[in-house]
Amino acid sequence: MYVYRIASKEYIEDLSGEGARLYGGRWNREGVAVLYTASSLSLAAWEYWVHLDDSITLDQNAFAAATIEIPDSSILELPPLTPALADNEEYLFSLTDNWIVKNEHLCMKVPSFVIEGEFNYLINPLHPLAKANMGLVKVNSYSFDKRAFGKTLVEKRSLSVIRSLRKILSNFIR
Repeated sequence: MYVYRIASKEYIEDLSGEGARLYGGRWNREGVAVLYTASSLSLAAWEYWVHLDDSITLDQNAFAAATIEIPDSSILELPPLTPALADNEEYLFSLTDNWIVKNEHLCMKVPSFVIEGEFNYLINPLHPLAKANMGLVKVNSYSFDKRAFGKTLVEKRSLSVIRSLRKILSNFIR
């Protein structure tokens, strides 16, 4: 199966999970190396986009997209999460900790919190299959549509409110 990752060109070929180990993530605490990937390129783009700081000036030539092949036979599928468990950071960390310690599966399929109904695939870079059966299939330059970064989220929401108010007011003026 293929999974996807977007990162800066500097780090796109790094499959060590070092970034997640240094900073932690939704599914892993600091100190635990995990490589975050997505089931589609579009989900990878959304997952990357929501974690960007609005103050970052984006160089459109700075990004790359990787297609990574993983064996279907080594994916742990989690049972559905209740809303209470999905919001419990410690519970999510414990799921990942247990998966890493057992070392039975290369990947763990987890729900995306960015797009409901879609999935991310965490990869254990220390699993024996990581080096033997996982690899970069393709790396391409990737650029986000400039409209996605032309305004901060607050500005985007403000423009949406202004458009809605204009529609309402235009009904009264006619």
